[in-house]
Amino acid sequence: MTSPQPEIRPSWRRPGIASLGVAICLFALACAIAVLGPQYNVTLLVTVGLTALAAMGLTLLLIAGQVSLGQAAFMAIGAYVAAILAREHGMPSILALLLGVATSAIAGFVVGSITLRLKGHFLPLATLAIGIATSAGIVAAGPLTGGASGFGQIPPLAIGPFELVNERAYAIVVWSIVAVAGGGFSRLLHSRTGRAIAALKTNVEMAEVFGVNAPRLRLLVFVVAATLAGLSGGLYAFYFKFLSPAPFGLTSSINLLIACIFGGMSHPFGAVLGATAITALEMLLQNTVARTFGLSGHVEMIVFGLVLIGVLLRWPGGIWSALQRVWPAFSASRPARNIELTPSKRGAEGEDLLTVTGIARNFGGLKALQGVSFSVGPDQIVGLIGPNGAGKSTTFNIATGLLAPSEGSVALMGAPPPTRVSDLVHRGVSRTFQHVRIVPERTVLENVAFGAYAQGRSGMISGMFALDRSEEAATFAKAWRALEIVELDGLAHEPASRLAMGQARLVEVARALISRPRLLLLDEPAAGLRTGEKLKLVTLLHRLKRSGMSVLLVEHDMDLVMNCVDRVVVLDRGQGLMTGHPDEVRRDERVIAAYLGT
Repeated sequence: MTSPQPEIRPSWRRPGIASLGVAICLFALACAIAVLGPQYNVTLLVTVGLTALAAMGLTLLLIAGQVSLGQAAFMAIGAYVAAILAREHGMPSILALLLGVATSAIAGFVVGSITLRLKGHFLPLATLAIGIATSAGIVAAGPLTGGASGFGQIPPLAIGPFELVNERAYAIVVWSIVAVAGGGFSRLLHSRTGRAIAALKTNVEMAEVFGVNAPRLRLLVFVVAATLAGLSGGLYAFYFKFLSPAPFGLTSSINLLIACIFGGMSHPFGAVLGATAITALEMLLQNTVARTFGLSGHVEMIVFGLVLIGVLLRWPGGIWSALQRVWPAFSASRPARNIELTPSKRGAEGEDLLTVTGIARNFGGLKALQGVSFSVGPDQIVGLIGPNGAGKSTTFNIATGLLAPSEGSVALMGAPPPTRVSDLVHRGVSRTFQHVRIVPERTVLENVAFGAYAQGRSGMISGMFALDRSEEAATFAKAWRALEIVELDGLAHEPASRLAMGQARLVEVARALISRPRLLLLDEPAAGLRTGEKLKLVTLLHRLKRSGMSVLLVEHDMDLVMNCVDRVVVLDRGQGLMTGHPDEVRRDERVIAAYLGT
């Protein structure tokens, strides 16, 4: 049974409108400076624009939870490839620029394919090594790159017969690209792909459970960042018409990271703010403070460091976090009519949705599970109970493919679990987690909307240029309905970080419901709920059962379990103790001894 589509008109959300306005204002201000400002300011304007362009890509990486110290290396690749093709091979400069950007993208793909397998601090260290190796390679390839002495006589950027030799026109071109990129990436943040990117930073497993191919998306973000860096480097080469390794060394990568952090690494316009603020601060220290007090360059750097520390102490999220008070909050209008979140698929009559047969799981010498077997049939609520350490969450993780069993087998809808966790939701399976996993920076509504990721088709380009408005309207209509079901629609536009534990649990339930699963696995959903909220949860579970959804429930609250389940599976010390009707389990002496400690 398919759910009816929402009868609402897709509309721009307020952050999208504001991003478009800021992009236009940035472009207008840059044009004014380029046309009316002195020549020195025009050069600074181009430099800031190119820095902001490369920093935007790094900001997108940071939003995805990735830290790169090799962004300047991709700038160097784009710059040198474009310059060599244009000067040495006589290639039209616009074509050379595009090939330079493409080479940076390919390099990003190769480097990302290798380094993104690393976790923790190993990723920034690996990208740091790439940056150092690139600088050394430029010097070593002296006959081709000019080595440490530099590479000059680069022809101007030309499109057909039109040569971009006027520096003021060049500044306008650079900032038009910055405005388009900034507006597009701002819009991307509140799209299907943007929600998935934010989820990667919070928890990769959570993102994969709802259909995100995490390795592919992380690689895509890395390639986009490398592409922007290559574009920045190529434009740098055709503007200054001279290249040397110095502007693309380790210091440049660190400066780009500082610009992102200083401006605010949660938004693309933070990169623009950071690049602008750092340049303005350096000018102030050099031209005003240093000359007035006769300070040396080393003292200027000390003052710069102190200012940076002061800003981050006052605004840990960078300058952008201070502007968020006036930045419009995310909003999406409530749909004109209710949406039914019934299961998206129906299985064969009488077919078990989940069959666990003799599973065991060993962690070294520890046997967490041994010989556990049970099943969940259609239109059933099955409770999985046991004392702490009984193996309930391990069983959950094996059933959803996050862990592989050491022995035994699991069947979902009569077939083995998918090899990729991201394919689980396509089988009609969704779950919550023992420890709450939501994106704290996003609103409650956005967190719930992420649950519909697998039902959408729009990608990064659609998100950047608002080609996904109809799909987004349908997604948020379902998200509103899911929040209504768990009675949290009044908090839809609140940041998830402000929620109490019980409310965050219900947001997870709503996020799982929006994926319209046939089998819903709930891991301690009542933890943190008050008595009245637990009664509402029991009512909700019965309602889901009537709609055709089966539920596997892990819960410590015995009264809640006994009041809503059809069968109970009892685990004790990693083994199945018994399976039966709630009344049978309640009276069993073994369960009383194991669970209640008598």
